[in-house]
Amino acid sequence: MKLYILPKDYPEIDFSKMKIYLLEGSPETLASMSDQSSIDSKKYLEKLGVTVITNARVQNYDGNMVTFENMQPIGSRLVIWAAGIKGNIPAGIDPSLIVRGNRVKTDRYNKVIGSENVYAIGDVAYMETPKYVHGHPQVASVSIQQGSTLAKNFINAFKNKPLKEFEYFDKGSMATVGRNLAVVDIPKPKLHFKGFFAWIIWMTLHLMLILGVKNRLFVFLNWLYNYFTHDQSLRLLFRDFYKPKSYDAGVKKAS
Repeated sequence: MKLYILPKDYPEIDFSKMKIYLLEGSPETLASMSDQSSIDSKKYLEKLGVTVITNARVQNYDGNMVTFENMQPIGSRLVIWAAGIKGNIPAGIDPSLIVRGNRVKTDRYNKVIGSENVYAIGDVAYMETPKYVHGHPQVASVSIQQGSTLAKNFINAFKNKPLKEFEYFDKGSMATVGRNLAVVDIPKPKLHFKGFFAWIIWMTLHLMLILGVKNRLFVFLNWLYNYFTHDQSLRLLFRDFYKPKSYDAGVKKAS
C-alpha cells in the first residue's frame, strides 16, 4: 500500500516520509507459532520497511502520542489496534466463570460449568485440557471442531450413548506477511514452510474455504488483478466536495 496504492490515490502526499511501526507486546512476533515462524515473520516485515518493536506494551494513545510502560513514546496520528479477540458474554453468566478475554469456563463437553443446559463453543469458550492448560487458541478451526463434537454429543445423549470429550486436533497454522511472503507450520509431521511456497499454500487453502464456485472465481480474479497491477480492485475514496456559489444561484433560479 505504501509503495503502490497510497501514492496513486493521494499523489499530493510524500509517502517516503511515512513510517510504519509494528508494536508487539510479547517478546516475539507470531508467538503462538513456531520459533522459526517468529524469526521469519519479523525478517519479512523488516524487509518490507516495517519497524518491529517487541515487548512494547501500550499504555495510552491521546490522538497524537503513543505511550508505553517501558520505552520512549512515539508520535503518530494513526494507530490501528489489533490486540486479539474479546468474547461477547450474554447476561446471566456467573462472573466467577468469566476469565481473561471475556471467555466462559466450560467442561470437556463445552457445557458451561455449573449449568444444566447451557453450552459455549469457539472464541467465547474457555476449556482447559492437558494439552491446552491455558485454553484453546481463538481460531476458526477450534470453533468448527467444537461445534461438530457438541452436535455428535447431542445425538449420543438422545440415544443414551456415552459422550465424547473434546480434544482439539491441530492441523497447522499459517500467516501471511505480505506479497509472496508467508509462514506455515504443520505439527504432524513437523514441517515448516516459508516465503513464496508458503504464500501459495496460504492462498490456495483460503480460496478452497470460500463457499461456492462463483465466489471462489471472483476472489481469485480479484487476487490476480491485485498481483499483476499492484492495486486494489475495490475501495472507496472520500473527498471534500467543493460546490461553487454559482451552482446554488443556478439551482434557485431554475426552481
